[in-house]
Amino acid sequence: MPPQDSSPSSSGDPDAGSAVRGFVRTLVSQALFEHTARLEVTLGGGGALETLLAVERALTWPPEGPSRELIWATEAGALRLSAYDEAGRLLLKRDYGGRRG
Repeated sequence: MPPQDSSPSSSGDPDAGSAVRGFVRTLVSQALFEHTARLEVTLGGGGALETLLAVERALTWPPEGPSRELIWATEAGALRLSAYDEAGRLLLKRDYGGRRG
């Protein structure tokens, strides 16, 4: 079951949360979500705690959904979203480089 969009929060980085929700919507619209076993989110080390919290909120869905892996990278400001199937094949990847989210 795909995650539900939650209402935007007044705290956190709305760009990071929007990017994650948009990525998941793309997976759903391209019929890839049901094949997604793992969603990997790479956050640049220069990002703020608010960005991390916005990503965490956007990744909230039922336990039977794909596993979620959050990676803290050394690239300042980068946000990379990748979806993989059960065999580890890349289904979809989006990079949001140079942004805080």
